[in-house]
Amino acid sequence: MIEVILREDVKTLGRAGEMVRVKPGYARNYLLPQGLAYEATEGNKKRIAGETKARVSRDQAEKVQASRRPPMAARMRRAG
Repeated sequence: MIEVILREDVKTLGRAGEMVRVKPGYARNYLLPQGLAYEATEGNKKRIAGETKARVSRDQAEKVQASRRPPMAARMRRAG
């Protein structure tokens, strides 16, 4: 078994940013070539931490922006 860090959510394994243990063939033949995971090295751990931080801040910004918009029904009434 080897450790990899998921870059994206993988339905059967876990969520993005998690470190998981998988068989070497699964990592080598599927996860790594598809860009779904990185090998769990020190450099890649730092890289994923940065990506996770960026994803969280982007998600928070989208939520704030969405909360500032009026509900869809209100926008529909104004347009009509």
